[in-house]
Amino acid sequence: MRRLMKLLLVLLLLVPLLSRPASAGNTAQAVLTDSKTYFNGEEQSLYGFNIAGSNYYSLRDIAKQLSGTASKFDVTWNKQQNAVEIITGQAYTPEASPNSTYYSRSKKYIASLSTSKILVDGKQQQITAYTIDGSNYFQLRDLSGKIPFDIEYDNQANQISVFSKLPDNAYRVKTAFGAKDNGETSDFPRWKSPVTSYLVNNQDQTVSVIEANKEITIETYNEKYELIASNKLDYELPLFGGFYSGGKYNYIVFGQENTEENNDKEVIRIVRYDKSFNRIDSVSVKGGESYTIEPFEAGSGRMAEYGDTLVLHTARKRYTTPDGLNHQSQLTIMVNTSTMKVTNDLGRFQKNHVSHSFDQYVLFDGSAQVLVDHGDAYPRSVVLSKGDGNSYSKVDLFAIPGAIGANATGVSIGGFEMSSGSYIVAMNSVDHSAVTEYTSYEMVGLETDQRDILLSVLPKSSMSSASVQHITLAKYVGTDKIASIPKLVKISDDRLMVLWQEFDKKGNPGDLKYVYIDESGQATGGVQTLAHFALSETNPILVGDKIVWYINNKGSRLFYSIPLK
Repeated sequence: MRRLMKLLLVLLLLVPLLSRPASAGNTAQAVLTDSKTYFNGEEQSLYGFNIAGSNYYSLRDIAKQLSGTASKFDVTWNKQQNAVEIITGQAYTPEASPNSTYYSRSKKYIASLSTSKILVDGKQQQITAYTIDGSNYFQLRDLSGKIPFDIEYDNQANQISVFSKLPDNAYRVKTAFGAKDNGETSDFPRWKSPVTSYLVNNQDQTVSVIEANKEITIETYNEKYELIASNKLDYELPLFGGFYSGGKYNYIVFGQENTEENNDKEVIRIVRYDKSFNRIDSVSVKGGESYTIEPFEAGSGRMAEYGDTLVLHTARKRYTTPDGLNHQSQLTIMVNTSTMKVTNDLGRFQKNHVSHSFDQYVLFDGSAQVLVDHGDAYPRSVVLSKGDGNSYSKVDLFAIPGAIGANATGVSIGGFEMSSGSYIVAMNSVDHSAVTEYTSYEMVGLETDQRDILLSVLPKSSMSSASVQHITLAKYVGTDKIASIPKLVKISDDRLMVLWQEFDKKGNPGDLKYVYIDESGQATGGVQTLAHFALSETNPILVGDKIVWYINNKGSRLFYSIPLK
């Protein structure tokens, strides 16, 4: 028994010796790691070293990669205390003469155990570090809880992924089908295309992400933003035209080209599903009845419902005219959902005709359709049409200068909502007084396409352009920033929110901005700022007492929320 106890004691004394890296004193052999390293979804070519089975990375390389994120930190040398100082939340200061040493994968290097103190925000930390050629190398997991940032390791792919810390009310989530980028940008397209990513409030403390990318994918998340269900559907026709979550049913629009101008060819199909996405039925539109060769061309396409009436307000390229051209215009389709039959005339020139129509919105005010189009010719304006499908009243909400049919307008619409007393369009606009000519491609005279954030507000009581009020929420023309196309979210009949993303002139994203407005479009407080938040193509929605949306960025999906004040 005594001999057994002695043996156990010897083994216990050997354990710490066996666990140390093979070294001569305070040095160890180091070889370049073969692990791939990603920072916020992007692969970075960093020199990392494998020392005794663990990967170590240069502290300055990590600081550089996290620069500008919520995990930014600076690195300084404190000579008095013989300490490497890490200051979190502070912008990284690059070295005056950065290390440009080349390292070979076939060579072994000597790593010296660092004798310097490691201070994080002035507090000494027990972190093992090695020095190679004058640079300090650390294990990412030792730093992750102290900077902080998140780290994931995929053993199968031999991949290390580092993610900057998320701000409050932001959540990184899992996906079932990948995450195709859908972030807002500082670019302003001359015309829109169908929205391909949607967020739906299921009214049961869950939300669903609906995306169209060669197939329809549905991913459902609980109140903690945990992925709890997924499903996918095949396209029924080659083109996607839009999605709508109605009161009882979901609707998806598909289409196909008809360049041969075949009157009997199906060009648009509106498919109805139950709320679990089980197919119920559909209604079709043919080429001859709609004069369509390309459905959804140069437009967005949105839907709304009232009782048994569903309206799809979209765009099309039309049959060849005697002048040999194929003109683009809006296309408005009314469907009786009790019979799934089209009930309005789809001819070449509808009663609410807009040509060209580069963006489309639709709401119901009672039984009346209220449509908004971004026109560049007939009319050349942001135009609102209100009617029953047989007749409409039209109001120019924002007249656009320039030649009829010049595709460059300097205007983009971001949202259309209805308050208790007004129709409100969120949009942006250049300084038109600085434009000398509008062409099909550009606005001559502008050095930078900068646009102010504004609202066009029409009182419900007056269908007159003289009653329209233009309200500027934020000015960007002439500044060092660019603002994205704004988003508009209805909170109640008397309260809404406008959101937009800032960018620098190189297109790098900055802060998110938002402001509350009342039923007349007047701001009810100052513009608020959220750092490290990002908008996407997806329109934010109201979920309980929060505004919620998501973004796909560099392979990851993030949810953001703004608690309502």
